[in-house]
Order: sequence, then structure tokens, then C-alpha cells
Amino acid sequence: MACKRQQLRGMYMFKNLFEYGDRDRHVETYTLATITFLLGLVFIRYTDIMNIPQTVEQVTSSRLLSDQMLALFRTGCALLSLVTLIWVAYDPKGSPDFPLYFNERKNRLRHSSGLTRLAAYTMWHFALFGLSFTISAICSWIHISGGEVPNWMLIVSPILFSTSYTCSILVTCVVTFHIIGTEINRGNNIDHLFYWYEIVMHNLNVILLGIAIIVNNYYIDWKYLVFPIIFSLIYIFWARLYVNIAGVYIYNFIDPRLNGAPIIHFILLLIIILLFAVVLILNWLVSWNLLLGVLVISVLTNYIIKFKKPDIVIVR
Repeated sequence: MACKRQQLRGMYMFKNLFEYGDRDRHVETYTLATITFLLGLVFIRYTDIMNIPQTVEQVTSSRLLSDQMLALFRTGCALLSLVTLIWVAYDPKGSPDFPLYFNERKNRLRHSSGLTRLAAYTMWHFALFGLSFTISAICSWIHISGGEVPNWMLIVSPILFSTSYTCSILVTCVVTFHIIGTEINRGNNIDHLFYWYEIVMHNLNVILLGIAIIVNNYYIDWKYLVFPIIFSLIYIFWARLYVNIAGVYIYNFIDPRLNGAPIIHFILLLIIILLFAVVLILNWLVSWNLLLGVLVISVLTNYIIKFKKPDIVIVR
């Protein structure tokens, strides 16, 4: 009985984090976010993270592919990002979503179309995905053509890759393990989460990045951790600005007015750190034992992706 009471108390406390109290938590939440952001900038400023380039071989060669095949793979991924985001922005049909309306403090149906669809973290991370592959593809083609790859590209290419992979795993996990189930529980239609471009951004993203970490020769420094944190914090600040533009939070769990907003944001920070550690370990594992690395990446990727709508309806 005591154990059950503790479980019920824990469930109540967890649920209370996502409810509204007598006052919002703007000050605490954005103080935490701002301090973390500034510490990240200081870390970048006072370390050698932006000064030491990786070698041309590390950035432009592959343990499995020829230089030309690696360049084509990177170019294809960059074009996929570009085509997908253009489609999302200019598809006249648009797509439904269920954002949190700021004044009402309720999620309800909205039809989203045009450039406003690019406001979501999903689109931001996929733009980062495209930028990462674009820079690495340019490095590859410059090297193949006999040119000299600029130092700044040798520096930012592995940074962009590790940041993109970390954020992609985050997006895929949030959609698979949170958003799909939450929307079903609310009785909302989730067909839009399985449109072709959503599948590309929520599933194919981690598949292609998983392939990339296998074929790349990047060295991923633990100091790169600061970049997915800063990228995500910039989105947090943008989300508050977007409320002034559109009147909604696309993701209700980042509303700073929630009782547990500072705790929720701190947990998200810890999740990003954990996911970067996963990327770091995967990169080391592939370098240490290729077959084992491929196996682990395949199992992990298969576990977090979801191509089909669930058959079982989740009951409240």
C-alpha cells in the first residue's frame, strides 16, 4: 500500500508539472535558459573548439565509400532537405496541427500553411540537417576537384554533423514517444504526422544520419555538446517570439507558464546532453568495431522510428 501511495503521489507531482498554477514561471524559466545560453557562449569563447580544424582526410574521406560516392551521398541528403522544406512551405494544401493557444491555454485544431509551417523545431532541425550535409558535400567536391578546403569548413563540418544528429534523435523520440500518443489520447486525428514529408523529417533523418556516422571519418569532440544546447535554446527564445506573431506554442510542454516549466526545461537540457552522449558513443563504437557499431545503430534507429500509425488506441 505504501508503495502504491508513493507511485500515485509521484504521478500526481509529474502531472502537476504540466498544469497551470497561480502564477506563471516566465522569470525562472528564462533566467535558467539565459544563464545556460551565456555559459555556452563563454565556453565557446574560452576553449579551442572553434580554432582547431580537423584534417581534410577526416572531413572528406570515408572508411567505406570512395570520395565520389561520399560526395554524392552528402549532396543527395542536402537536396532532400531543401526539397522537403520547400514542399512544406509552399504546399497549398497545408497541414493541420494542434498547437497550444497562448491566451486560451488549450490545444486545439489549427490549419497551418505557408512559411509559418517552418516555425516548428522539426523544420529547424531539418534545415540544420540540410546545412550540415551541404557544408560537408562542398568540402567533398572541393577536395575531389583538387582545391583547398577552407579551414572554417573543416572546423564547422563535424560540429554541424554532431549537432544535427543529436537534434534529429531528439525530434524522432519526441514524436514517437510523446506527440503521437498524446494526440491520440486527446482524440485528435494523427494522419498529418504520417504525411511523406513528416516521415522524412521524423524517421529518414535519423536513418540517413546513422548511415553518415558509419561512413564518415569525423572525430566528434565532447566539447561539441555546447552546440545542440545553444541551438535548442535559440529555438526556445524563438518560440516565445512566435507566440507574439501567431498566438500559439507549437509544443505545449515548452510553455514557461506551466507549474514545472523550469524543471521541464532542465529535463530537456539533460535529455540533449544524454542524446549527445549517445552520438559520441556511437561514433567511438563505429571507430572501434565497425560491425558492432552498425548493429547498435541499426537497433537504436529501428527502435525510435515509426512509419505507420499505431493500431491500438491509447485510452485516457
